[in-house]
Amino acid sequence: MSAVWQPTDDFAAARELGRRLDALGYTEDALCDLLGDDVYDTVEPSVPIHDRRLPQTPLATAVRACFLSLPVARGDAEAAIGTDGVAAFASTGLATLDAGRLVPRGRILPVEELLVASDSYSRGIDDPPGYVATYTPTARQCSCLTPRRRVRRALDVGTGGGAQALLAAGHAEQVVATDLNPRALAFTRVNAGLNGLANIDTRLGSLFEPVAGERFDLIVCNAPFVVSPETRFVYRDGGLAGDELSARVVAGAAAHLARGGIATLLVSWVAADADDTDERVLDWVDDIECDAWILGLGGSDPLAHAAGWNDFLEHDPERYARVVDEWTSYFEQLGVAWITEGAVLLRRRAGAAHRIRVDAVEEEELEPGGAQVERVLRNLGRLAEHPSLRKARVRAPRSVVIEEERSPRTGKPVARRLRIDEGTGFVEDLTPKQAAALARLDGGRVADASPAFIRELLERGFLELV
Repeated sequence: MSAVWQPTDDFAAARELGRRLDALGYTEDALCDLLGDDVYDTVEPSVPIHDRRLPQTPLATAVRACFLSLPVARGDAEAAIGTDGVAAFASTGLATLDAGRLVPRGRILPVEELLVASDSYSRGIDDPPGYVATYTPTARQCSCLTPRRRVRRALDVGTGGGAQALLAAGHAEQVVATDLNPRALAFTRVNAGLNGLANIDTRLGSLFEPVAGERFDLIVCNAPFVVSPETRFVYRDGGLAGDELSARVVAGAAAHLARGGIATLLVSWVAADADDTDERVLDWVDDIECDAWILGLGGSDPLAHAAGWNDFLEHDPERYARVVDEWTSYFEQLGVAWITEGAVLLRRRAGAAHRIRVDAVEEEELEPGGAQVERVLRNLGRLAEHPSLRKARVRAPRSVVIEEERSPRTGKPVARRLRIDEGTGFVEDLTPKQAAALARLDGGRVADASPAFIRELLERGFLELV
């Protein structure tokens, strides 16, 4: 069996390739204009259709090679990104030159003004050892829930292709990215080069082992948190019993946060009772010197969980059924009745009392909301220190609006709602008295509103303490 390829440590070549693609206008918006708003949901069987939709332009050539991972004529590639760009593409190891063609080995995706390289489309059980996944839906969730304030040191645990490390590098002086998969770190380094980011330090090892004794102002983690009896997919399966890997992630993040530091952790937790699903995760944050906001982004019983994470086997019904049976038997042995996938958001704060909140969020509604996350965690800490709101001053951030629904006959308001235009997209129905009280709040003291109601709005990020 031949060795699995990996990107080369050629920062200069990667930077040259990144510059060429930037100059060509290879961006998220350009992709959506060419192939539709759902282009990032593309799976390999759709590639020939997308190929036929593309025009014969330099930008379309880059889309074929970088996004669709299709071979292109060397002459077309040179017309798109230049002779030096083609040479750089090959020097990074992300493509080879063969019989007059540029042959991609992986993909390069535009992600939030960045370029992120990864392996090509997943083929499930046929993926190479150490397969590095592309920018996944959970990677986007992690990004949406990460505050983007300036920090000195950031840590990306289980970095994979380095997407979260790249994003953090834009607002951190130094980023450390850890992974036990050497190919993942090779992709992270080439991705740092593609984007000209020289402040990312890659370290080989499991979870927090490479940063023992260090503390960080920001920690992000989208590690392989899927509760599974398998270990074959390093980007999916944690390799520990049940949700133990997620438990270690939460404990490790709390131990490595600097005072005032924030952690955004994508994790899973199991429950023995489908009607009491959060006991495990609440135990994890019970005594860790952090305020915590726990968000359930989705959940399922063992059968649905097993079927969903193995749907790539649907083409082979017998094998699919056998694997699903293996998974459900595993969950039965563990006494698992429900699996939740979600996020644990932490802020380290000195003091004996810490506050914990749990909310359910529709993952399809999630939008960039780092400011909301920071607001909620700051509010939780201040409410823990000063539970009384009698002298509190509060205000609504610009992302929060009061909506009114008016009667078409009389023009009078018949319903009022408070909505957050970021992050979780929470909506709260208001009584006329509550709406009137909130309309008067602009850094002033709480008045004409129930303290319990104001506390609830603070804990969900509709308001902030001044």
